Amino acid sequence: MRKPKGILLILAFLLFLPPAFGNQIKTSRIRKVGVSPNFIALSPDGSTLYATSYGTNELLAVDPAKKVVTRSVKVGSSPLGLAITDMGRTAVIACKDSGTVTFVDLEAFRVTADVRVVGQPNSVAVGPRGYRAYVSAYGRSREGWLHIIDVRDRSLLGSVQMGTAPFALAVSPVTEHVFVVVGGDNEVWVVDPEKSEVVQKIAVGEAPDGIAITPDGKRAFVANSRTGDLSVIDTQLMSVLITIPIGKMPFGVAVSPDGKRVFVVNNESRNVSIIPADLSSLEIETFAVEKGPTDVEVSPDSRTVYVVNELSNSIVIADLE
Repeated sequence: MRKPKGILLILAFLLFLPPAFGNQIKTSRIRKVGVSPNFIALSPDGSTLYATSYGTNELLAVDPAKKVVTRSVKVGSSPLGLAITDMGRTAVIACKDSGTVTFVDLEAFRVTADVRVVGQPNSVAVGPRGYRAYVSAYGRSREGWLHIIDVRDRSLLGSVQMGTAPFALAVSPVTEHVFVVVGGDNEVWVVDPEKSEVVQKIAVGEAPDGIAITPDGKRAFVANSRTGDLSVIDTQLMSVLITIPIGKMPFGVAVSPDGKRVFVVNNESRNVSIIPADLSSLEIETFAVEKGPTDVEVSPDSRTVYVVNELSNSIVIADLE
């Protein structure tokens, strides 16, 4: 057991540390980003943002330097989650009401394929090798689905039945296991895509909505919207290490590419919480965003954060010192 003196020294050290972010964060806005934009993704070089415009059934390209929408293309009905693959040349989009997964050529900015799936697709993640896309979908009945799609052939490889209301998902960069947030069951289901089967179910907080995995694959962070907290999962032990209070209705989650920080969008608090990914401190820093924030992305150099705001039709850009 560590001596009390050691604990006091650590506490004293943490108390006198200067804030890592706080008032140093400068923010700016991109206005008129479609109608009810929900999800965003970045090109590999960070020069272009992509957003799904739920209200206009479009994929938008946004220039974050000029702060304007530069291109748009009609996709399926009610687009939600998206992912960028093929070295930044292709977008994969979950279109809820049309029941399709749309592929967009980002150079020509046109639709190249629509893959029909069971249920109402809502979120997309691409495996570390870029060959497979994983799409969660609400079921018409109680159960939902995880669909596995071949990115090269634009074809459905298979589907795995999920629990109630599967939503956000993330893929381990090490094992390629797919971690699916099953909101109606208050769990994260872990799927082995090679076997097309669920290998683990992990209980988290109430109404989980967002998830992100560290670049080394060792931890997953799950935002629980109803309990207002963040479950930290050890992906090797397949269990929750700690649950951290965050804000009101946390939703989207992102881990910086350098693996150092976790960003959590708090929808009702209208801010973003920042915590160290290694949990070296549980002191939470925040910065304000606009009405209805839903999703967050971090630039490749880990210095800029982008937050899309559904009810404000905007994207907030935060520059980290």
